[in-house]
Amino acid sequence: MNKFTKPWGQYAVSAAVPAGIILLALPLREYITVSDVMLLGVACVAFIGFRFGKSEAIVASVTSVLFVDVLFVDPYYTLAVHNFDYFVSFGVMLAVGVFIAQLAQRNQLVELEKQATMRLKEREEIRANLLRSIGHDLRTPLGTVMGASSLLMEDSIVLSKSQQQEQISNIYQQSLILKNQIDKMLELSRIRDLQTTNDWLTLPCVDLVSSAFVRIKASQIDGFSVDYGMDSVKGDSALLEIALANLIDNASRHGSAPCKIQFSRIQTAYCLEVINGLGEQNKPQTDSGNGLGFLICDAIAKLHGGEFVFQKQSNQVSARICWEEQ
Repeated sequence: MNKFTKPWGQYAVSAAVPAGIILLALPLREYITVSDVMLLGVACVAFIGFRFGKSEAIVASVTSVLFVDVLFVDPYYTLAVHNFDYFVSFGVMLAVGVFIAQLAQRNQLVELEKQATMRLKEREEIRANLLRSIGHDLRTPLGTVMGASSLLMEDSIVLSKSQQQEQISNIYQQSLILKNQIDKMLELSRIRDLQTTNDWLTLPCVDLVSSAFVRIKASQIDGFSVDYGMDSVKGDSALLEIALANLIDNASRHGSAPCKIQFSRIQTAYCLEVINGLGEQNKPQTDSGNGLGFLICDAIAKLHGGEFVFQKQSNQVSARICWEEQ
């Protein structure tokens, strides 16, 4: 952001802060020296330079010089300066402000580089998790499709009509699973393109649950109960709907009854949680840490400035998204 695009409010603050501080010191004019007041001006310039930038620091420096000269340098209420030392002090004030502003900008660049590095590492981690998920979640349906289709194509194996229908059904069902996984991959790709979400609304919890149910099969929501611990939450409606739908889908596919959707507050954070029993033979859920659905939920949680937590206990599992209200 250059000086031509910066908001004028920043320049107004840059002038108002030193002016206000120096005016507050005016009743003490008989007890403090000009140097003392200049130190106050330097402190203001340093703050403005660190908070905003070089051009604002220059504005603060000029404002400090003018107010100190007019209010604290004899003759008062004029711009006349008879002591050359004051010019030196004014120059030092300006130089300090510019130096601090440049130092602050350099620190900001370093911080931006660190953030970019962290985002790159995060993307690499997500990419690695995604590759593991693809290998894990797609291998079984692909193997089933290949096995069933090879049986149908093998001339030496004679299948009855019912056996053929069974293999065709297997191919169709596993194809649906593949389609679901590919849809999740595309959904995750779109979500990861976002850097943050600013589309925050107050969302009735009932509407959020209804919208999430629409995204999945009716058979998958049988047996789900909802604990509305609050009337509404604040967040991005589309993203939270996607996250909740993925949590419900995972619980219905890999868990067992009882299944519950729960809204709650943990201190100042909203929490959206899906709890379900362990799947068949206490089998861990497919999405335990590496699944596409949970990667989507983790990405949505981070876009809300929150976190996604998956926990497995002795007789149930829970998947929870928590985020602070903005």
